Amino acid sequence: MRSAAALDPQTPFHALILDHWSVGQGLPQITVLGIAEDRAGFLWINTQLGVARFDGKQFVTFDRGGTGVDTSMLTAVWADPLGQVWFGGAHGLLRERDGHFTALGGDAVNAIIDAGDGTPLLATSNGLARVRDGRIVTVPGYGGPAFSLLREGKLLWIGGLGRVCRFTGTLDQPTVACVKQGVVPHQPVGVTSMASTHGVLWLGTRLGLMRMDGNRMVPSGLSGELDTISIESLLTDRGGTLWIGTVPALYRRLPDTGLERVDDGDIMHNPWIQALYEDRAGNLWLGTHIGGLYRVWNGWARRVSIRDGVADPLVWSVVRGPHGEIVLGTNSGVEVFDGQRVHPLIPGSALPNPSAYDLYYDHRGRLWIGTRAGIAVYDQDSNVTPSALSALGNWQVNDIREVADDDFWIGTSGGLYRWHAGVLSRADPGASSAAGSIRSILPLAPDHLYLGTEDGVRELRDGHLTQPAWAEPLHGHFVTRVAMLDRDKLGVATTDAGVGVMVDGQLRMTSEKDGLPSDNAWTLDVLDGELYVGSVVGAWRLPLAQLPLPGSPARQVVPQLIAGEARATSLRGAHCCNGGAGSRSVAAGDVIWYSTTDGALGLNTRTLGAKPEPPAAAIESIVHAGALLPDEPLDLREGARDLAIQYTAPYLRIGTLKFRYQLEGYDTEWQDAGVRRSAFYTHLPPGKYRFRVAATLAGASGFGPEADLTIRIEPRWYERVLVRGLALLLLCLSIILLVALSMRAQRRRSARLEEQVARRTEQLARALERLRVTNLALAEESHTDALTALHNRRYLLMRLPEVLAGDESVAVLQLDIDYFKEVNDRYGHAVGDAVLRALGRLLTAARRDSDITVRWGGEEFLLLLRDVDAASALAIAERLRRDIAAQDFVDGRGGKIKLSCSIGFSLHPVAEHVDGSTFDAALELADLALYRAKQDGRNVSVGLVAAAPIPAEVLRTPLAPQLDALLASGHLRWVRDAS
Repeated sequence: MRSAAALDPQTPFHALILDHWSVGQGLPQITVLGIAEDRAGFLWINTQLGVARFDGKQFVTFDRGGTGVDTSMLTAVWADPLGQVWFGGAHGLLRERDGHFTALGGDAVNAIIDAGDGTPLLATSNGLARVRDGRIVTVPGYGGPAFSLLREGKLLWIGGLGRVCRFTGTLDQPTVACVKQGVVPHQPVGVTSMASTHGVLWLGTRLGLMRMDGNRMVPSGLSGELDTISIESLLTDRGGTLWIGTVPALYRRLPDTGLERVDDGDIMHNPWIQALYEDRAGNLWLGTHIGGLYRVWNGWARRVSIRDGVADPLVWSVVRGPHGEIVLGTNSGVEVFDGQRVHPLIPGSALPNPSAYDLYYDHRGRLWIGTRAGIAVYDQDSNVTPSALSALGNWQVNDIREVADDDFWIGTSGGLYRWHAGVLSRADPGASSAAGSIRSILPLAPDHLYLGTEDGVRELRDGHLTQPAWAEPLHGHFVTRVAMLDRDKLGVATTDAGVGVMVDGQLRMTSEKDGLPSDNAWTLDVLDGELYVGSVVGAWRLPLAQLPLPGSPARQVVPQLIAGEARATSLRGAHCCNGGAGSRSVAAGDVIWYSTTDGALGLNTRTLGAKPEPPAAAIESIVHAGALLPDEPLDLREGARDLAIQYTAPYLRIGTLKFRYQLEGYDTEWQDAGVRRSAFYTHLPPGKYRFRVAATLAGASGFGPEADLTIRIEPRWYERVLVRGLALLLLCLSIILLVALSMRAQRRRSARLEEQVARRTEQLARALERLRVTNLALAEESHTDALTALHNRRYLLMRLPEVLAGDESVAVLQLDIDYFKEVNDRYGHAVGDAVLRALGRLLTAARRDSDITVRWGGEEFLLLLRDVDAASALAIAERLRRDIAAQDFVDGRGGKIKLSCSIGFSLHPVAEHVDGSTFDAALELADLALYRAKQDGRNVSVGLVAAAPIPAEVLRTPLAPQLDALLASGHLRWVRDAS
């Protein structure tokens, strides 16, 4: 683990990062009486209701119900080097080891520190004591109550009642020298806390802060308030800063700058700081009486806002000044941060528009200020804006770049402009509205630029504006920044498509689906091989080497979110980051500054460090059959085989832990648990297992040390090998017996069955014959029209391949009864059906054996006549027409009905080849002929036949539209009765 620094004494307390936990976050109770960090990295917290262990994410409470001992109202806590934690209170001493609490009793314990050998030294109500061989033994040389202990090397200080004692030598043979309180009008007061800074011993009492002055206890002299109010806690951090906890406020005495009183707004009103503790990471923990637990840490971010002198916290732009100062463009002008305070530089009233939207220092040290409506140029306090730049007064200025002396490119909401040798000209007059809104300018040469626009990326080279081929995927996307990430990598930031890298004319975009916190990116900065990005969710970083390049396989990235809306700390107030323009971020040494809606945010990359180190995982408990079991090897012999394993990893630094686990012997691979801290298994089979778990966090190179747990599940009696073997043997014997009995019964049944089979075979033969006859009847019925007793379409489709297979000509006749609808309308459908039945009889009597007569639909019939030519077909058609005309049909009322019909016919084949399509053509020609018969007045027969084979390409489309052409070409001819 990397070394940790103390809280920076140069940083105002309000600029430090403050996190808070209370009952709502799992703390057992709001009053924190003591704090200590154990060897594994867990934080132990004494509250009035019980002890809590904190892993950086969640609290585990150890109260009387869970431990069997009273853990309430413990005021002292100390963690030894062996991993044990010692607690003290009014009922004596308690020890925690691997989650088990043991009460050792003894006098009331007020304070615990290291005795010098890794064992606890106790300040008790009756002197000093220590622990030997599990027993509390008295330390000689000091009598009376002891309230506090402080070790400085080999020197031990004891805070007693109205006195402070210096303890030297060994614990077995000490030398003790005491300094008494002195003559005061009060009763002797207990020294309940002590701290030492730069050779000064500070004493906390309920009457005020005191210090040792030679052999006297005197008031501290730091402030009149501190010298008269109760001091609840004292701590000197590793940087030499003295922290003083009181009821009304928290104080810190800085090594060089004096005393600072922390405002109520930074913590809470009357915080009552009862416990102060510095962990190994350098974080300061505050235990309060009424507000729970706080953590104070340097963070890697410094927010500069109203309390630092910022007049308008809405910051649009940030640049580094000529002398290293940070210059802020706000919604109301320009201000400057000197490292301590912010001061006005240029008021908004002196600008074309008060909003300083973009800032740029040229090589002469002049400040160019792009506003929401125009541009201004200042040389220190003097406005030196050329009058020609007033032409930009209608446009928002987003980016300014200098490429040579008196040669600037200016990106605005109204296009790209060039200021050169005192002349302003527009460089992209033909650009669209979106492409003309320039958000970022990257000069590669004075006349060669890449431009980030609200419609993707454009390239300007020697006066020609184009969209590069590699930027086509960015068309329609708002590009906020175009920047070189290194010598051969071009970076692109967008509002909604993530971050892109262009190498050798190829673009690769990485977005939220690839692991980024958001598809939005406002800024791109590279520092020490790390890519830093400001976005709507905050600032995040990723090693540049881990950013996917064009052509590389798809993979997930794991960026580290370091500030912004998603952080569960007071960094959320930074509201990083703000908008798309040229000066939204700037790198100043190790610090990257961002413009935000609440001042400027500086990220110290040196404090942030390189890669975070993931902590060691720990198994907390196992839940089995509703019982909570300790985290030790588990041997299950009976009951349910369902397990819930609770695990964690103590991490008091800043970062979100993620976990993976595997049950060896059951899981074939690691299970990704994310932030979940429990694993569930149900119905586990018997066997030996090993549960493994490890933790990591964003930005880490891998997983931390694993924790493991051995689990053995004993088989139930019926799962044992011997029992299963006997059961298998019994099953085999039973099967043999059953088979023998079955075979005997089978032989008897076989004899009876043979007789039955012979009898039923004869019955089956008779039944099959009846079935054959029935099937023939059903087949005939399925091919016959129920009304006319003629065949139907199904019969025609069955016979058609046979008909077409011959070489002879086949006439296709379509016969339609004229005005049959009037029969149904006048006489009713029953008479119409009787007429159709009579027609069926007539057509059946008239057909030859080789002919096929089909009811085609309604009053329409289709006839296929084999081996006939056009003349014969016309003769047959005319005979049928006359027979129908001569027939008297009964009307059901004693009268007669006379009918006529129209007939159209054609001949098959119509082409040289014969298939289903040629029959369809012949059918279509017969239909066209029937249509002509209807047109010619009905009660006639008309034929339409092929005079010459019709080409195959003609048959691929309907013939009706081609009829006139085919008649004209001689492929078709009409056939009619000459009379």
